[in-house]
Amino acid sequence: MPASRAKRADTAQRRRQAIDMRMAGASYQRIADQLGYTSRGAACQDITRALEQAVAEQIISAEAYREEELQRLDALLAEAWAVLKREHLTVSHGKVVYDDTTGQPILDDGPTLAAIDRILKIQERRSKYLGLDAPTRVEAITIDSLDAEIAKLAAELEGDQAGEAAGTPQT
Repeated sequence: MPASRAKRADTAQRRRQAIDMRMAGASYQRIADQLGYTSRGAACQDITRALEQAVAEQIISAEAYREEELQRLDALLAEAWAVLKREHLTVSHGKVVYDDTTGQPILDDGPTLAAIDRILKIQERRSKYLGLDAPTRVEAITIDSLDAEIAKLAAELEGDQAGEAAGTPQT
């Protein structure tokens, strides 16, 4: 039989207190004694369950947010595609510009190119949300590697200076 609403509220309150006590450094035994758990193991298990539940709720919340953002991106992408597919005429001083030789309106590529740029940005954002981008390679430079490079360059410089002092031409 499911626990009553009051029982669930009491359990939630006790879990909050247990977590607060644990974060303040209290031992599981002290938490068990003070909050009425049957053992320190029961206190530990209850705190662990509460923390696991909190993490699970955050994961679900993050996934829901991600899905919502992807839906927004889908809507923006649809609008950008609509702009891309439309025919755009060149307008100057509020009037459509016509080709003098053919008499046909001159098409304006600006909105089309802007729509392409926007579509690419939306796709980049989608890739980031979904983790589709390859990781960026980063070179780590340590103090040891810098010291080694400085020593190498200093040795080369000393060799060059010694060669100059001896009258040996540099290569």
